[in-house]
Amino acid sequence: MKMYTFSQWVLFFYIYCFLGWLWESAYVSIKEKHLVNRGFLKGPLLPIYGSGALCVLVVTIPFRDSVPLMCLSGMVAATVLEYVTGAVMEKLFHVRYWDYSDKFMNLNGHICLGSTVCWGVMTVLVVDVIQVYVEKLVLSFDDGIVEAAVILVTPFVTADVVTSFRAAIRLRDVLIQWERVSEEMQKLAERKQELELAIAERKSEMESVFAERKQEVENVFAERKQELEAALEGRKSELGQAVDGRKTEMETSVTDWKQELENAIKSAGEKANETLAMGAQEVSGRIAAFGELPGKIAAIQELTDKLAAVQEKAARLAGENELMRKLSVKSIRGLLKRNPKAVSFMNKEAFDDVKESVSKKDDTKSNTRKKQG
Repeated sequence: MKMYTFSQWVLFFYIYCFLGWLWESAYVSIKEKHLVNRGFLKGPLLPIYGSGALCVLVVTIPFRDSVPLMCLSGMVAATVLEYVTGAVMEKLFHVRYWDYSDKFMNLNGHICLGSTVCWGVMTVLVVDVIQVYVEKLVLSFDDGIVEAAVILVTPFVTADVVTSFRAAIRLRDVLIQWERVSEEMQKLAERKQELELAIAERKSEMESVFAERKQEVENVFAERKQELEAALEGRKSELGQAVDGRKTEMETSVTDWKQELENAIKSAGEKANETLAMGAQEVSGRIAAFGELPGKIAAIQELTDKLAAVQEKAARLAGENELMRKLSVKSIRGLLKRNPKAVSFMNKEAFDDVKESVSKKDDTKSNTRKKQG
């Protein structure tokens, strides 16, 4: 292999990034049955292919005379590069932009036997076939033209890398925030249900206690009323009998009769007062039981206040969640559309929600355009 200048290496990188984008976009478009601008970047470049091509070009230098060794060295180097890149990106962005979890003999979903074999075949194709034409093309230009091309293209590539990186970071932040909001909403929903059940139980308990106390007081008053009426009726009868018995004696001893009558009336009054006092004391005890009710009412009020606070927080979180949906659909749609098979195992539910939200937004726009057309 000839010695290349730094600018030539950079131009090689861009060319292989573009060729990788062509291959990947065509492959994914055929599978998805519609055009897909595949890749992490917005532009027609796939850095993993450019990095892989340069990697195999370098590591295969000592083995150019042996196709098996060249294939093996390229397989190992490119596979290690793919694994490290995938693991780092998933750790950083919480999203796996390619996933081999359903493939035969995969390692953590970042690499698999099939992709490793493909890297080996591509190593031979790149070194013995494609690089011959790419090298011929690049070396056909003066160094000044190559440098000018690199200088012209690099700012656009750099801007694309920066904006795509920021979009991926924003997507990660959305996933984290979305998951946090979802978890808190779930906790609030459970807490709200607990409070509603507690309030229902307390209300039922208070209604039962109130009805019971009311019935007890009514029964006490009825019993005491009957006792007093019976006592008064008895005393009235006794007094009547005493009066009848004393009629004959009144003529001889009015003074004695009067005194006895007064004593009988006084005794009946004391008995009635005693009965009334006992009834009043028992009624007071029953009424005192109602002292428990203010505490229960206060407990219900406290639960009601907590429920109102939970509902207010749930409404705020729902608004925040809706805002995150709008932001994600607006700023991350392109990144997800370029990677339709992307998955997230670190924030799976949140990622699925974001993808669904983006898909619904795209469907709505598509239907609107069709109606306008």
